[in-house]
Amino acid sequence: MTSIALMMVSAVTVEALVQYAKTIGSMAVQKQYKTALTQLAALFLSVGLCISADVNVYGVLGVRFAGFASRDWIGLVLTGIFASRGANYAADILKCLQTAAQGKREEKNGSEA
Repeated sequence: MTSIALMMVSAVTVEALVQYAKTIGSMAVQKQYKTALTQLAALFLSVGLCISADVNVYGVLGVRFAGFASRDWIGLVLTGIFASRGANYAADILKCLQTAAQGKREEKNGSEA
């Protein structure tokens, strides 16, 4: 189940990066700077909160980023990007993780009986 959760988190993060690039780029070209700044503010606020609170969903899922001296910041930034997409994505993935954890507990308790 961890692999499925990682795939979902990664997919939402990539989707977020693509959407931010498209939206911010488009708004800048159309000279709608207020919308572009709002998008950037939401992104930076989310990343800042995740860094400040040390929230790293990639770390929880066991992902280790190679090639960097201090790799934890990458997971923190990507988690901020993931979180910036809104509560619906996060709630869906949290529900999946909770269901998986509950299934493991029930499986463990059933095997002990």
